[in-house]
Amino acid sequence: MKQKNTALILAAIMLATSFVASCGSTETPEGDTTTGETTTASAEKERDPIAELGGHDLGGRTIRMLSHHDALSDERTIWSTEMNGDMINDIIYKRNSDVQDMYNFTLEMNTGDGWADDYSKLKNSVLAGSRDYDLCFLLPFAARANIVIDGLMYNMLEVPHLRFDEAWWHSNVNDLFTFDGYLPFVSSDMLLSSYQYANALIFNKKIADDYGLNDIYDVVRSGKWTLDKFAEYAEKTSADLNANGKADAEDRFGFATNFGYHAITWQYAIGEITVRLDEKNGVELGLKDERFYNLAEWMYDLFYNSGSVFEIEWDKECDIKWDEDRVFMQAIWVNDLEKFRSYRSEFGVIPYAKYDEAQEGYYTYVDARAGGLAIPVDCDEKTIDDVGLIIEAMSYLSHRDLIPAYLESVTSSKLTRDEDSIEMLEIINAGRRWDIGYTMSEDNSYTWVLRTDLKKSGGKLASTLESMTDKTVANFEKVLEAYKGLSELYK
Repeated sequence: MKQKNTALILAAIMLATSFVASCGSTETPEGDTTTGETTTASAEKERDPIAELGGHDLGGRTIRMLSHHDALSDERTIWSTEMNGDMINDIIYKRNSDVQDMYNFTLEMNTGDGWADDYSKLKNSVLAGSRDYDLCFLLPFAARANIVIDGLMYNMLEVPHLRFDEAWWHSNVNDLFTFDGYLPFVSSDMLLSSYQYANALIFNKKIADDYGLNDIYDVVRSGKWTLDKFAEYAEKTSADLNANGKADAEDRFGFATNFGYHAITWQYAIGEITVRLDEKNGVELGLKDERFYNLAEWMYDLFYNSGSVFEIEWDKECDIKWDEDRVFMQAIWVNDLEKFRSYRSEFGVIPYAKYDEAQEGYYTYVDARAGGLAIPVDCDEKTIDDVGLIIEAMSYLSHRDLIPAYLESVTSSKLTRDEDSIEMLEIINAGRRWDIGYTMSEDNSYTWVLRTDLKKSGGKLASTLESMTDKTVANFEKVLEAYKGLSELYK
């Protein structure tokens, strides 16, 4: 094992330096399943998954964790410094404390100055041989393709104690980012962010009452919450309140959305994935079918021709306040629900609409801020074993305690105010999707085409996508080759 790790470290140094020489430094991002289930099966209740891991004493050692700073979720993703009376904060604090006491170790948290800085700290540590970190909670999006090309991450499929078939592991993520027996990072219920950054919709209950749309939950349950139904409701609830013959901020709108953050969620809602890496066929691009082209035309017509959609400025709050009752539906992340707790106007939660009734389920995208857990390639055998034990224990305890409490807190009477929204959140969580094309793309032009080119193309995106094809394929062929090279090191 020691010889194997030495070979992996040398390979990482060679990969990183050769990539820098040929391609330049890592680009700083502009911004920016199956899932761990929230209920425990009866068979699991009869088990003690912690006891199944056995007794372990880590000898009082310190586990040094590198974690990104997540201001949007108030840093409540993975770390808490003390009990403060906030339920979620205190559960995270107790989880971390219990596992430290259970296995006799200290968890030391280190944070960078931003998304790209965290990855730079890891890279510098590995290349310098300083072994500064034992566990990383990183944003793969910050490193883009380098997350694989640099070869800095140990193969998570080789880590002891991780039981990927259990409900607290997000198999949709882990399967997606596994290629030829190599997995650079993982996701589990240890990461509250994987729930916080799921995209969802809220609707205004007063407007629903006024327009006789109280059946919206039943429409979702029946499988009839489709693009056509969404457009029908959006257009029905819009009105030119100031009678000036044009849509402006004084009117009522059926839908409000921050186009920069949420536009691409629609492509995932209809079941599209931008890039797949296939062992036989190589790089396969999505978005090149009638389904996606129809979506683009539907979006263009609704967003720019109907007068039903209010566009929220990039990185801004909606100019139309929720309590004004002038927006029927609004695009959000689940984490945003906490911001609505003080509003007078009641709201409900629903998923994004399906393409049509034939689509199997409701899907949503989890923003790249959700991040992943990784182990640096320069860790020794004992550290890898210890960290695997810690991740597994924390993932199970989060599944048992943290995730149910969080979902209850954002669907309590103080927030969403109805049991139906709890059911809707379960539907949303069951349909969460990730995309290697978003996470590992060098520039995201292909993935973000709805966001950047929908308006200027008039909803006709086929030629735009075709013009991006060669570059996108070439970028991911480098990722594919890096995966193959790393997988050979673990065989």
